[in-house]
Amino acid sequence: MSRHRYTGARWLTAIALRDVVLLAALGLALGSRTHGTLGLLLGVAIPVVLAWGLLTLHYPSTVELDDEGITFRAYGRAHTFAWRSIERVRVRRFLVKDRVLVLLSPSPPWRGRYWLLDSIDGFDELVRALEARAAR
Repeated sequence: MSRHRYTGARWLTAIALRDVVLLAALGLALGSRTHGTLGLLLGVAIPVVLAWGLLTLHYPSTVELDDEGITFRAYGRAHTFAWRSIERVRVRRFLVKDRVLVLLSPSPPWRGRYWLLDSIDGFDELVRALEARAAR
């Protein structure tokens, strides 16, 4: 089994800090004296974005890969997929070389889509292993 995870500092700056900024923006939006349209919109949108991140684990902190399957972990939760139940693995690269999008199907809308950043331990090895699975 191979385990890939972000160092504590990278996890904090890349992912957790984003959630803290969103919570601060929510506090500012709800704490303002005038709740205009923007404040109302932010008051609804920010909790939805935070909840979606917790539900989907789209930025996992750890990825575990073995012959049986793959597990994505974040926020004390895990999404586990057995290779035998996955019909398609797609690794999408972008012009910005520091990230890839991993798509697993079939999967419900709140699972199966994960962003991996190049700061995860063994990024190249992990991407090669996933691309090998995609080629099958």
